[in-house]
Amino acid sequence: MIIEKITMFHVQLPMKFDFKTAKGSLNLRDTIIIKVESPNGLSGFGEVVAFTTPFYTSETFADSWKILEETYLPEILQKEFSHPFEIHKFFRNPLPMALAGLENALLDLYFKGKNENLIAGLFQEKLADKIPRGAVLGQMSDEQTIKEIDQLINSGVKRIKLKISPQIGTDLIKNLVKRYPQITFALDANRSFQLTDWPVIKELDELGLACIEEPFDIKDLSELKLLTENFLTPICFDESVQDLESLKILTELPFRTMLNVKIGRLGGLYQTQKAIEFCRQHQIGFWIGSMVESGISKILHVQLAALSGNAMAGDLSDSKHYFDIDLIQPEIAFPNGWMTVPTGIGIGLSVNETLLKGYTVAKLIMTYFR
Repeated sequence: MIIEKITMFHVQLPMKFDFKTAKGSLNLRDTIIIKVESPNGLSGFGEVVAFTTPFYTSETFADSWKILEETYLPEILQKEFSHPFEIHKFFRNPLPMALAGLENALLDLYFKGKNENLIAGLFQEKLADKIPRGAVLGQMSDEQTIKEIDQLINSGVKRIKLKISPQIGTDLIKNLVKRYPQITFALDANRSFQLTDWPVIKELDELGLACIEEPFDIKDLSELKLLTENFLTPICFDESVQDLESLKILTELPFRTMLNVKIGRLGGLYQTQKAIEFCRQHQIGFWIGSMVESGISKILHVQLAALSGNAMAGDLSDSKHYFDIDLIQPEIAFPNGWMTVPTGIGIGLSVNETLLKGYTVAKLIMTYFR
């Protein structure tokens, strides 16, 4: 592969509502879109999903932009390589989200050149024709939560993840599970509880939840070995697992575990593929999350959700759930709770470059001609 031009776009996508979690609130999505171009006229797109503040992981938008501008992009422009995964040999101590965005753009370009779908070609697997929609609700009033759940049920959703924190009592969760027996519920605490809050988490074990995600604010996953009481609900991990070494610890914990797969957090599809293979080999349930991202990144998660072995529907809502308009065409949509999985070449569909330019507030162009 030879890359002769790279454009990095700072895009701002206004959100339709404030998305609240235990760690922060979001109503404007700043994101980085990378476009790589080859001498033969093909182009590939990727997205860097870091947030402007370090409420999710330590990597921020500014960190990603800086390392891409100063290190990653100049390096890529001066090298020839046969496969995008070779970039993992170039960079030491990489920032995962920045590297993932660049890797995704290169993979999009690479599989377009092979006339293959990126995810199907990478995993050498036929993707499911359709996937069910899972939904995630941020923290809101009890009345608004019920209203949102009713709307989701009417749209065909059967799995809903609720954002929780120590300030939200268990009574609301119990009432919702009782009120909506047709819905599979999962919870996500975004590491807002302490280990001393174990009795509260244990109280939720009797509700038949799909999982409880990231309940504890801990520095080392090994601390969870102390929780030796019988616990039936799977504990799911997201931001605590950013590499394969962390993932291996899940096999040592005294309860069932799951992994929320996000390409950006794991540092790209090279690491994501290894993580999914590890989960399959060690009976760790995996499913696909989302980063309140544009469709350029989210469509890859849609296709990962079409791989065999997903433990439950992913956090993959319609594009219009978060944004008035997305950067891809067609947009992500789940009519009646199901989406037909796009399997076109590269990321599977096209990027609306007119919209991309319209939402761009800054950009950087680098070129290198041999």
